[in-house]
Amino acid sequence: MNIVKQVLTTVENTIKKYKMFDGVDCAVIAFSSGPDSVCLLDVLHRIYGGKINFHLVYINHGLRASESLNKEERLTKRYAEKYNLDYKIIKIKVKKTGTGIEDAARRKRYDVLLDYMEATDCRRIVLGHNCDDLVETFLMNMIRGSGARGLRSIPAVRLPFVRPLIDLKKEEILEYLRKKRLSFTRDRTNRSIIYRRNFVRRRIIPEILKINPEFHKTIKKEIEILKEDDDYLEREAERVYRSAVVEETDHISLDIKKILRYNSAVTKRVVMRVIKRLHGDLNGFESKHFEEILGLKIRESGKKIDLPKRLYARREYDRITIGIARPADFTFIPLDVDKQGSIAAGDYLLKFRVVAEFLLKRRKSNVEVFDLDKLELPLFLRNRKRGDYIETKVGKKKFKKIYNEFKIPRHKRDRMLLLCDQKGVLMIPGFVRAYRAFIDKKTKRFLVVEVEYTG
Repeated sequence: MNIVKQVLTTVENTIKKYKMFDGVDCAVIAFSSGPDSVCLLDVLHRIYGGKINFHLVYINHGLRASESLNKEERLTKRYAEKYNLDYKIIKIKVKKTGTGIEDAARRKRYDVLLDYMEATDCRRIVLGHNCDDLVETFLMNMIRGSGARGLRSIPAVRLPFVRPLIDLKKEEILEYLRKKRLSFTRDRTNRSIIYRRNFVRRRIIPEILKINPEFHKTIKKEIEILKEDDDYLEREAERVYRSAVVEETDHISLDIKKILRYNSAVTKRVVMRVIKRLHGDLNGFESKHFEEILGLKIRESGKKIDLPKRLYARREYDRITIGIARPADFTFIPLDVDKQGSIAAGDYLLKFRVVAEFLLKRRKSNVEVFDLDKLELPLFLRNRKRGDYIETKVGKKKFKKIYNEFKIPRHKRDRMLLLCDQKGVLMIPGFVRAYRAFIDKKTKRFLVVEVEYTG
C-alpha cells in the first residue's frame, strides 16, 4: 500500500472509530503551518471535500522570531486560498504563570480556539497531535509521576477537541508530505534538547526503539488497557462521590465512615473530583496532596492542612472538609431594639421585638427572652474575636469549649454572628445564651429574640 493510501485509510479508521465528525457540518482546524497541521488539512480535504466547512485558525503567540512567524502566516493564507477555506490569524499575548510560559500559551491557545468555534457556530476543534506526541507525553508523565490518568496521555477525543492523526507516526506524516510535495515550516526550537520533550524525543525514544522497534504500538496498547481500568475507577468514584460527599456554598465535605469502605484508588479520585469542583482543574496538585487530604481520616478533629491554590483541608469530627481559604471579614452591626425587625446572623435569622408582657410558659424552644433593663445598651452583632467567653451558671466559658461541645465546624465559626451588649456576649444564636439578664416579676420590658435556622 502506498503511503498516501495508507495515511488516508488510517485517518479514516480513526475518525470512524471515535465518531469524530458525526453530525458535524463545521469545524475549526488549529493550523500552525508545521508538518502535522499541513498533513491534517490535506487529509481532511481529501476525505470530506465540501461536506464539512473547515476554518483555518493560526495563532501567533509572539514567542518566536518574527521572521518565522511571518513565513507561517503567509503559508496559512496560501493553504486557505488553495482549499478555498475561511481563515483567521489571531495574535495573542501570553502572560507567564507558575506552570511556565509554554503551558500558559497552550491554555491561551485553547481558549482562543473555543471562542472562535462559538463565534462561527462550529462544533469541533481539530488538532494535529500524532502517535509520536502520544508516546512522548506518556513518557514525560511517567517520569513526572502523574498516575494512571496522566499515563492515558493525549486522548483522541475530548469534545469539542478531536485528533484525527493520533494513530499516525511522525515518519508517516513526513513521508506523506514528501510524496504529495506539500510545503510546511519547521520550528527550530524542536531541535534543542534543553527542552524536556525534545530530550525525550531525540535521546530517550531512539534508545528504546533499539530494544523494542514496536514501541509505539506497545505504548498505544498499554494506554488502551489503562483507559479501561481508569474508566472503571472513575465510574466507581462518581458513585462514591454521590453517596459520601456534601457540597456547600464555600466548601465540600466527605463522610469519613463512608469513604473508609473503599480502596484508596477510588477515594483519591473522589478527592480529585472535589478539587476540580472547587478550583476548576488539578493544575498545581500532585498525588501527595490527595494522600495528605485522605490522611486526615486518622487525625484528630480540628487538624488542618494548607493546599495549593488557596485551598485547605480540615478534619471536622466525622468529616473531612475541603474549601477555599478566605480571610474572615469582621462584621459589626448595631441594633435598635426599639424597632421590631429581623437580621441574618450567619446560618441563622434573628427576629427582635420588645414587649411589655410575656408568658414564659408559652415560650418556644427557639426563643430567648432578656430583661432589657438589665442589659447595657446599645446591643450589636459581631464576629467572634480572640479571648471571647460567655457567662454560664458555673462561671465563664471560652468559646472553643462551646464550639467543640456543639460540634460546630471550624469553617462556620468565623462566620457566626454573636449577640452582644456593652458588657459582653449575650448569645451564640442557635446554641447558647449568657447566664444573665433573666426576666423576673419586676421585668417591665421583655426583649424577645427568636432564632430561625436558615442553613
